[in-house]
Amino acid sequence: MTDDPLTYEDFLAIVQRCTGVPADVLGTEGPDTTIEDMGVDSLGLLGVVTEVENRYDVRLETEGVTCFSEIHALINEQLAPAAARTENSVVIDAPLRLVWDMTNDVAKWPGLFTEYASAEILHRSGDTVRFRLSLHPEPDGKVWSWVSERVADRSALTVRAHRVEPGPFAFMNIRWYYRQVDGGVEMRWVQEFHMRRDAPIDDAGMTERINTNSAAQLAVIKERVEAEARSAAAVTR
Repeated sequence: MTDDPLTYEDFLAIVQRCTGVPADVLGTEGPDTTIEDMGVDSLGLLGVVTEVENRYDVRLETEGVTCFSEIHALINEQLAPAAARTENSVVIDAPLRLVWDMTNDVAKWPGLFTEYASAEILHRSGDTVRFRLSLHPEPDGKVWSWVSERVADRSALTVRAHRVEPGPFAFMNIRWYYRQVDGGVEMRWVQEFHMRRDAPIDDAGMTERINTNSAAQLAVIKERVEAEARSAAAVTR
């Protein structure tokens, strides 16, 4: 379990996107480094605060704040008590490389998950991909859709993701973890979130919904990845 709903690394990614300050510069921040030292003016700071407030449904009072670490602490003071959490996993009897490649090929998710009608890649930069997911239409024709962003770290066998368009969520952060275990590869999803006050469902209701849906989707993914592994093994025999 993470200590905070918003990690400092994810917060600095927001700062970089809003201000244009390079990641290598933000990475040099020390305990006494001020926001001004990082080359961010009041307009840039306003952009950071506005994005955080809109994304996480919080209100930040930054008067007198001099460094980004203080802003990060202010954010998590509001988020930590509110975060709901789910954790679901499955063991897939397939090579790690195949599991990783198939489950991180976002463009092909509609063929891996049963819930997605489409996955549109909006932007790629290194290991970061921003994309739009659309569900299958509901009986009345309504289609739910949102934009998410994920950063894959193959060396650490982890993926960090969040909803850029949170919709009914105040925030939704997702972590994917992979590891070799007896019987194959364990893939674990950890989701931390909080519903907006005006959402049609509360945290408890969404927790139940996510747990039910995750179990179903993980079972489908297991079946489809294992089928691909058997097919690949048959070809090599």
